Amino acid sequence: MIQNMKKLTFLIYYKEYDQFLKSLQKLGVIHVQQSDDQSMAERLQTSDDIRAKEDNIKSVHAVVESLSKLVANRSVAKEGNAINALQYLVLYDSINDSISVNKAELQRFQKDYEQLLPWGTFDRSRVAALEEKGIKLSFYQASGNFFKKHPEYKEGLVSKDGKTLYFVHYDYVDSEETVPAIPVQLPEKSLEECAQHISELKENILTLEEQRLGIAVEHLDDIKAYETNLINELAVAKAQHATALTADKKIMVVEGWFPVSKEAEIDTFLKDSVAYYEIRDAVDTDNVPILLHNDPFSRMFERLTKMYGFPSYNEWDPTPIVAPFFTLFFAICMGDAGYGIVIALYGLLGMAGKTKKVPIIGEMLDGCESMICALGVATTIVGFLLGTFFGINIVEAGWIPSNTMLGSLLSWLQGNVPGTAYSIQMAAAICIGVFHICLAMVIKAALYTKKDGFASQISTWGWVLLLVGGLVFGVIALVAGLSEEVTKMVLICIGGVSAVAIFLLNNIDRIVKSPVAGIIVNPLAGLYDTYNMASGLMGDILSYIRLYALCLAGGMLGGAFNMIGDMIGANGGAACVGAFLIYVVGHIFNLLMSAISAFVHPLRLNFVEYFKNAGYEGKGVEYKPFQSYNK
Repeated sequence: MIQNMKKLTFLIYYKEYDQFLKSLQKLGVIHVQQSDDQSMAERLQTSDDIRAKEDNIKSVHAVVESLSKLVANRSVAKEGNAINALQYLVLYDSINDSISVNKAELQRFQKDYEQLLPWGTFDRSRVAALEEKGIKLSFYQASGNFFKKHPEYKEGLVSKDGKTLYFVHYDYVDSEETVPAIPVQLPEKSLEECAQHISELKENILTLEEQRLGIAVEHLDDIKAYETNLINELAVAKAQHATALTADKKIMVVEGWFPVSKEAEIDTFLKDSVAYYEIRDAVDTDNVPILLHNDPFSRMFERLTKMYGFPSYNEWDPTPIVAPFFTLFFAICMGDAGYGIVIALYGLLGMAGKTKKVPIIGEMLDGCESMICALGVATTIVGFLLGTFFGINIVEAGWIPSNTMLGSLLSWLQGNVPGTAYSIQMAAAICIGVFHICLAMVIKAALYTKKDGFASQISTWGWVLLLVGGLVFGVIALVAGLSEEVTKMVLICIGGVSAVAIFLLNNIDRIVKSPVAGIIVNPLAGLYDTYNMASGLMGDILSYIRLYALCLAGGMLGGAFNMIGDMIGANGGAACVGAFLIYVVGHIFNLLMSAISAFVHPLRLNFVEYFKNAGYEGKGVEYKPFQSYNK
């Protein structure tokens, strides 16, 4: 549900402008709207300033995150002093640079050390003295069978590392002899010098890391306070960017929006305000920011709506429809009660704050814990109805006797539609899709009728009457046992009225302006609309088969892991450990893969098939109040 908004316009004398912005920021309710009265040059210059502030905030936030990881277990935080933060940020950058330089040097000396290690310790001055007397000492490495082919070099062997030989060869300086081995160019420093440098560099890095840890322990809160100040300054800069000036450059114009539910706070603020103000309701031409307000269940799924885009102010909030259908689609795609219990437990642990440190997954699902729990509960219920628990068919396994009412129901759900070879579960997926799309069409017709009037939506209502009305009446006729004559007559009436709406009244304006042209063009437009509707609807409805396919695939894969585990475990003894690993690893893999599919494909069914038929565009702007940020 979209909250009602009102527009508030302020006129402020320029000398009181800064103080007014501070009080407005403290109020934290007004969404400041961008003014259209600024020149392009002013906009570009201000945009560059804002971008520089945003970049600065990103760099400071990166420091905060890095330091926070160093003191992740710190229980008590103190109030920070932003004044001291800048010097420690500079010191932090300096320490980081020094650590990077030392680590690069350490890596270089470690490489030299590893290269020198096979040759051991030797006196380089004696090597140089030999060269002065005309004798050259060369270093080589070769494969393990080198000396079998070239035994003349064996006397120069220094060491052997696996299949690699390290040897030296003495020769005259001016000799042209070629040794059939890989020459080695040793570093200038000796093994002892490299070891000493490595030790010193490690000590330097340890000292620098302790200094960095000291900044985290003593001054993290100062840096956080500094980050908070920067964010608040950015908010003020954006508000100033949105402000217009009157012709004499002395009166500032600030426009913004606030929820009607906050009107009492606004009234209190306006009583003490020195600015002239005007309040009015939204009109069709306004770009009103959107604030969603839904029931607790739907609120968990608002982030899905935000992923696609906020509704416009004159649209409808799709969240109350997306929430139950996404939950149902997810549960069907998972289709396993055991997996549902695992997902629900993960959600409960997340709500208790126990999953935030889980690598990758904990960060990715942060804030989704309540939604995950709801999806897990739904999956458990649907998985039970589908008769699957960790890939085990609970009816065939005898957990629920098939001769009981519940067992009979579960067995029936796993069977085929009477008189056909089609699975009941597949038919149910298609029926759910038909209902989902019909609901979308009804919502679209109602929404556009409200926006544009009934006359412009006669064709849309014609399709609703034909498809939804015909389908509903067909079901009623079957259930109530209406006679064939009555059913046929009603369906003909529905088809006739729908045809007139679709082929003749699809554009009233065209008929009013030129009746002859309308009579000719409207049927052609109706035929084109019929082609698009028929081809599109068929593809949309068939898309819902993916619910059945994913449920079937996950169940079969889980059953396959159980079968493999049973085959291995039948050997007894140590094989039971292997079987246990197959069960655990296999089901974890299947759970993760199924969860990914169960998120992506239901999201597609809502974002593509449903939103398209519901006419949802999602081009609204999120309501972001101008307020002080507190870390």
